[in-house]
Amino acid sequence: MEITFNKQKQSIEAQTSLQSLLKEKLGERQNGIAVAINQTIVPKKRWATHALHPNDQVLVITATQGG
Repeated sequence: MEITFNKQKQSIEAQTSLQSLLKEKLGERQNGIAVAINQTIVPKKRWATHALHPNDQVLVITATQGG
């Protein structure tokens, strides 16, 4: 199925969880990020159970330091 990951079209398998997608794309570097699907933040505790759907728009937001 097709989704958009950080504004780029991607093909993934049906029934892919958000956690699986993040592990594939980011490896173990999952601290300090937030994830929005279709402009709604998904809490980290739901990543493992949140199934992705065709045409979902997944956006990974990385926390940065600034001043």
